[in-house]
Amino acid sequence: MFLDSVEYLDHMTDAYLRIRGQTMNEAFEYSAMGLVNIMYDIENIEKKQQIPIFAEGDELENLLFDWLDKILLMMLIDKVIFSKFKIEITFDESSNRYLLTGYGEGELVDISKHELKVEIKGITYHEMKILNYKDTNETIIEYIVDL
Repeated sequence: MFLDSVEYLDHMTDAYLRIRGQTMNEAFEYSAMGLVNIMYDIENIEKKQQIPIFAEGDELENLLFDWLDKILLMMLIDKVIFSKFKIEITFDESSNRYLLTGYGEGELVDISKHELKVEIKGITYHEMKILNYKDTNETIIEYIVDL
């Protein structure tokens, strides 16, 4: 279960997450699931539709910020919430940028079914880290969201 890979760390005013994945793709997917789970109980979200998502960045941290920001905007503006993600990260040498392509599976927010736990104001670069450990085949991501 993904929640075994997501830690919600103590922070005075914001949400601080540490994510563990066996690959960079998995860590990014779990990072998004951790984000959704801050606002809504991810266990109550059905996989009714697939929505394509694209993100890009000059560095992996830029890519992570763009990825999480797009998911947050989809939740706040489009009222779509996700319970699963499937993505692939590539590096495009012609543009010298990281590209993320994939989709999220979820449904529209239904206030009779999905209770808002807390609202997120935004994703921050503060304390954002992506650590890739080749010897243990583990990627660790840490990031903070402004509540």
